[in-house]
Amino acid sequence: MKKWLTVLLITILAVSLAACGKSESKLDTIKKNGKIVLGTSADYPPYEFHNLAGGKDEIAGFDIAIAKRVAEELGVQLEIQDMKFDGLLLALNSDKVDFVISGMTPTPERAKNVDFTNIYYTAEQGVLVKKEAVGSYQSFDDLKGKRLGVQKGTIQEGIAKEVEGAKITSLSKISELVMELASGRVDAVIAEKPVAEQYAKNRNDITVANVVVPGDEEGGSAIAVKKNNKPLVDELNRVLDELKQDGSLDQYIIEANELVSGE
Repeated sequence: MKKWLTVLLITILAVSLAACGKSESKLDTIKKNGKIVLGTSADYPPYEFHNLAGGKDEIAGFDIAIAKRVAEELGVQLEIQDMKFDGLLLALNSDKVDFVISGMTPTPERAKNVDFTNIYYTAEQGVLVKKEAVGSYQSFDDLKGKRLGVQKGTIQEGIAKEVEGAKITSLSKISELVMELASGRVDAVIAEKPVAEQYAKNRNDITVANVVVPGDEEGGSAIAVKKNNKPLVDELNRVLDELKQDGSLDQYIIEANELVSGE
């Protein structure tokens, strides 16, 4: 009887220690804290951008709408950290943010350092040029030897590097690249087509050229999280599937485009 009680006590102790030693997941921590922190680069309309509403500067866009839905589904508050695009994954891996939604393409190189959800949106690439020069850009080959502007750390930067003889200007913000284009310091800017179209709508000196940019096989946008956080990735994928199925994602995209264009 004593031996049996001893074995039972040892077993109970072992189970208790195992339970105590089990670390909580990132998803558990988020729910426990009652807050999820989003990392984004809010200069990429209609994905994410600064919007002045009633004199108040708010970050809007369909990526932000997705993040708000995620927070709502988790029953937590959303906190937004706006930073340069090329610093987002560093912030993610240093636990300054819990997830990144910023029109980010899940390239193999990025996937070495972070985990990604399923693709939630795929867009074509566009080429912004000055209106007066649009006739000179009819194909992707017309970019050869040109001064190309791209956002630093993006898939477009990789595309530009493949253009023969191109002189590349990589900056942190699309708005800065548009100014470079308008002032003649670059000949063209490569950006995702919805973004390019929105900037073109808001200016009368630039336009989107009729140029088909070769797509990359890893195209599309996904949500990034720190590695080894499968419960969080699974939950994010569940929310994304829900958004696609109930039509919310399409509505977010329409609303973001209308907000940017002032319609």
